Amino acid sequence: MILDILGWSGAFIILLAFWLLTHKVVHSHSYTYLLLNLFGGALLSIETFRHESYASFVLNTIWVVVAIYGLGWAHKRKSPKLER
Repeated sequence: MILDILGWSGAFIILLAFWLLTHKVVHSHSYTYLLLNLFGGALLSIETFRHESYASFVLNTIWVVVAIYGLGWAHKRKSPKLER
């Protein structure tokens, strides 16, 4: 029961991220958007693995990896640039 709630929460979080992006509340490189995708994908990964839905599990796991990559890229991008 708890894992079902976590799975539904993950789906809601990803849809929330998409809604915020569509309504231009966040942009695609913002920490908020990327973190919502990371946590939503992680919760869905847990739920889909439990139900042995491996295609969805792989999709959501890749979703999490892309969000982590995006967070790293966003962090580097906000670093001060060195002047020559």
